[in-house]
Amino acid sequence: MRKRLGSLLAVSAIVFAACSSTATTAPSTQAPATPAPSTATVPSAPPSQAPVPISITNTSYKAEPVGHTGGNLVVGISGDPDTVWVGIYSTFANDQEAFGMSLWGLWSNTSDLKYYGQLATDVPTTGNNEVVLNSSGGMDVTVNMIPGAMWSDGTPINCDDVIYMWHWQMDPAQAQSGNVQGTTGYQNITSIDGAGTSTCTIHFSKVYEPFLGLFSPLLPAHYLKTVSVADAIKKLYVDTNLKSAVWSGPYMPTAWAHDAQINYVPNPQFWTTIKKETAPFDAVTMKFYADTDTEIAGFVNGETDAAIEFNQNQVAAMSAADPASIDKVPSVTYEQHSWNYASLTKKFGAAGALAMMDALHYAYDKDAINTTITGGAVTPTCSFTNSQAWFNDPSITCYQHDAAKAASILAAAGFTKGSDGLLSLNGNEASFLGCARSDRQYRLDTLNLVASQLLPLGIKITVKGAPPANVFAGWGTAAADTPCDLTRGNYDVAEFAWVSTPDPGSLYALYSSQFDPSQGDHSGQNYIRVNIPALDTALAATQTTLDLPTLKTTMSTVEKIYADPTNGFPEIPLYDWTQVLLKSPKLHNVSNNGSATGQLWNIEDWWRDQ
Repeated sequence: MRKRLGSLLAVSAIVFAACSSTATTAPSTQAPATPAPSTATVPSAPPSQAPVPISITNTSYKAEPVGHTGGNLVVGISGDPDTVWVGIYSTFANDQEAFGMSLWGLWSNTSDLKYYGQLATDVPTTGNNEVVLNSSGGMDVTVNMIPGAMWSDGTPINCDDVIYMWHWQMDPAQAQSGNVQGTTGYQNITSIDGAGTSTCTIHFSKVYEPFLGLFSPLLPAHYLKTVSVADAIKKLYVDTNLKSAVWSGPYMPTAWAHDAQINYVPNPQFWTTIKKETAPFDAVTMKFYADTDTEIAGFVNGETDAAIEFNQNQVAAMSAADPASIDKVPSVTYEQHSWNYASLTKKFGAAGALAMMDALHYAYDKDAINTTITGGAVTPTCSFTNSQAWFNDPSITCYQHDAAKAASILAAAGFTKGSDGLLSLNGNEASFLGCARSDRQYRLDTLNLVASQLLPLGIKITVKGAPPANVFAGWGTAAADTPCDLTRGNYDVAEFAWVSTPDPGSLYALYSSQFDPSQGDHSGQNYIRVNIPALDTALAATQTTLDLPTLKTTMSTVEKIYADPTNGFPEIPLYDWTQVLLKSPKLHNVSNNGSATGQLWNIEDWWRDQ
């Protein structure tokens, strides 16, 4: 599973102002001297009177008081994390689960898909007057940070960290490391007031709707300054030296034994200056399993208190677990097939690639996937949006499976069958590499099922399982020839799940052509290399308005482009997830979260009966 970062900001924050490898003076609050690349802008509509829906902080989640403290909490997960740098150099969901408890952002998502303050005391909105249009056509955002909050080493958490991280994100040296956030959003900041205090005012040169994805996570200025920007990925937050790192969240890692476990201890500064309570656990252990079956068995055998990152495909394997321990919630995650449009274009040219993607949409029998793979547990979809999303367009009509139509589209485009039964165009056969995590058998099974559906048409898929560290490796952590790496584009079709945020702005870095990770500063998550001008225009419009009706209309345009097969969109959604976890009846305050925040989003509130 791969998460969409909280907005493009969290997806494209790569290029930042230069830092030296030694301590520096107080950061400037003015814009970095290095010019940032320009992006398309769309005139913003005036903000509506109601707050942006993603910013509503009312939530049905209420933590019950801790009734017992002490002991070690053990959480199971299948698959070793890739890096500590979640949201900076990684978007792998396991990284979020492993280190989201250790590095907090200014804001995060509740289990009912709303934003709430983490290192900030509240969420800026137009409704509370903390998001205000300024006279230059931009906006000013007030950030109220927790007064007196400290990093794990006792250094204050304040606006100095916000200011410095902005400069750090804008440093051109980030390009060689593959920072997945890029500069979008950060490059719109002209200055930040409040150095040395807990109240910051961020001045934007233009309206930027997805601002809540910025500074996610917030990083400590004094720690970042200890090495150059280019060396950060190699020398800070490294798995072999966790004890020297600096943290903000409730539990901080002390040791990481790959393919075994990570050990955590309470962050004393968090519990003293942020939560201001006693830590419910003396220690936390995240235990890694080779696959979901062994993870489930570990929970049933009492090895773990909770087991996370399951979906409806693993529920049948939980028959030995107490039914009361199985927690299921609707999710904004969807299973999908990403087709590499650059690969298709290289094989067949632009017109041939477009025809192939048009045909593939009709060639997929999603009902058969549902019946065979999930046991009928899901409803096939043709959209990237979930019915829970406030911007979802329920009028979208899905295309129907039609193998004969797929064949006619390919024939009309000039594809012909050879003696081996495979289609070819321009001397290139329709033979593709299909990739998925080797520890997710249902994905390998799905790819093989689709391969059987496509072969009669003359399309061949050779399925390959790869370690998640290969599939989800970032540009700065993967060798150029890493098999099945999405970022490097070493695949033809890949199956994984996208987990969304409540903010439509998060789609920008997935589908805007400027965020092809093989180009420029290697930021963004456009692994499918889609390039549709009308889509670029609509996506850009989602970034520059605070008006809800306008934003909803624009998102409808994006969704219609996505769902129309004639556009050749190189992503084929299969079905929406149900998010599942296993929890001991002795655990309290476990609140299953189907958003990109992860299922350990409120681990600071968890406690266990004696």
